[in-house]
Amino acid sequence: MGAPIIDKNGLASRALQSLLHQCETDPKLATDKNIQMVISTIKPIGLKNDYVPRIIPLTKSKLHKPNDLRILLITKDPSTLYRNTLTKDPLTADLFKEIISLKKLKGRYHGSKLNKLFKEFDIVVADYRVHHLLPHVLGSAFYHSNKKLPYMIQMSRAVKVKREKMPEECDASYVRAQLRSICRNTSYVPNNDNCLSVKIGEAGVHSVNEMSQSIQDVVNFLMDKSKKPQGGIIRGGISSILVKTSNSVSLPVYRISNTPQELDEDEIRL
Repeated sequence: MGAPIIDKNGLASRALQSLLHQCETDPKLATDKNIQMVISTIKPIGLKNDYVPRIIPLTKSKLHKPNDLRILLITKDPSTLYRNTLTKDPLTADLFKEIISLKKLKGRYHGSKLNKLFKEFDIVVADYRVHHLLPHVLGSAFYHSNKKLPYMIQMSRAVKVKREKMPEECDASYVRAQLRSICRNTSYVPNNDNCLSVKIGEAGVHSVNEMSQSIQDVVNFLMDKSKKPQGGIIRGGISSILVKTSNSVSLPVYRISNTPQELDEDEIRL
């Protein structure tokens, strides 16, 4: 089954225009920045939530630049090699606000201090060798409702050979490339349900055209079986797509139907 053309009848553009208008005029949405698309699938996605965000490449829009974000890197112990390499290399010298080892993270942040850590950083990335330990360390402050899940990165291109210890390496250019991909693109977290939420832009930052194209990019990636295992996870098609912020009403941009869907005048003027 091929991916549907989402904005074929202009419904997505009109819904996004209406949503952005709400954000500008409704005081209740004054602090809402993130625009989400909510995908309802015909069949359950049927994947276990392993709390690992998967990157969805965007063709036109860039969500963020790494230098515009406060990024925390969590490394395996000891962190000396990674910290020295990344802070001294011009490619990554200004990339991370903080680099901390897992051991120091556990010793320094617990209880109410985790909430402070949550607010202090925009994105958390972690060495894939310690990533699986973070749900216990960071707790619900980061993991409840997938609030701010750490992204997984590799510190070098080295591949583990069976029965051999991996060399301790840090490739600054490879780390930078992964960070750029994480920041500029969007992502999703797998689940077992019929619903998936994906960020497509920010109010006041991204245009209607950019977000409309991002919606199409997400749909194409998630329905393309050749993109497995990261993509191609939607089986049986999409029943509907809505757009919303955390506090707004949900507006339809796509519904499976034999006839074009139109927004009511009252719905457009919300």
